[in-house]
Amino acid sequence: MRLAHLGPRGTNTEAAALLLDATAELLPLPTVAAAISAVEHGEADAAVCAIENSIEGSVADTVDQLTREDFVLRVRGEVVLPIRHALVAAPGIDVAAATVVYSHPQALAQTRRRVAQFAPAAEPVAALSTATAVEAAMAEPGSLAVANEHAAVLYGAYVYARDIGDEADNETRFLVLSPEDQAATGDDKTSIAFTTQHDRPGSLVEVLQRFAARGINMTRIESRPTRHQLGTYVFLVDVQGHRDDPPLAETLREVEAVVHWLRVLGSYPRWVRKEAPANA
Repeated sequence: MRLAHLGPRGTNTEAAALLLDATAELLPLPTVAAAISAVEHGEADAAVCAIENSIEGSVADTVDQLTREDFVLRVRGEVVLPIRHALVAAPGIDVAAATVVYSHPQALAQTRRRVAQFAPAAEPVAALSTATAVEAAMAEPGSLAVANEHAAVLYGAYVYARDIGDEADNETRFLVLSPEDQAATGDDKTSIAFTTQHDRPGSLVEVLQRFAARGINMTRIESRPTRHQLGTYVFLVDVQGHRDDPPLAETLREVEAVVHWLRVLGSYPRWVRKEAPANA
């Protein structure tokens, strides 16, 4: 399988792709949008994209792709990866004197308190990925990066502190996007996106009650602006069950009748935890 992912080598998304399929042919790309585009144009079989983190919440780059008007891919899987950030830089620097720390915005947010303890004067600077952050720190002696230890090894950086997340048990959930989702397994999830009749009181409750009435559990809900009008939102919901299961199929038909717009993003097997690579 050809898996597109946020690159370059050494990102947490690469680790998630390998956790999904250790034999996959990996295609690292500079952005989430580029990874998804590779699948849309037949250059990869699937894209692995971060969707949410246990500390910082949703990953806007991926969520905004899912709600594109022309988005045609389906969610066919998920991966949950334990995240262990490290503070890395060129060997021999004075960490406390560093003035810049590079990383992906999610990683910077997940480690802001601990980084401030090690390098109180370091200004956080966003990078496209944790791996490109290491490259930037190595090119600028005296600066730092937040990344995983595998990236430090790949780019010749020294690890000054391990597991620097602000909270314990940090995890990121990734979606696997491809042209088709998966058949029912008996232990599945389904992701949907919808907009409500925003000027009608109770329109969101009306949708949620449809799932509650049939005992269908929601595992995630969030909203994003529609980008068309202030105060209007796309709601993204994950529920237990497969879209072809009779109770969920009937619920989705009812929901479609009361919302303004509905997109079934896909059904896929629920992630069962695996042992993550030691460098993840």
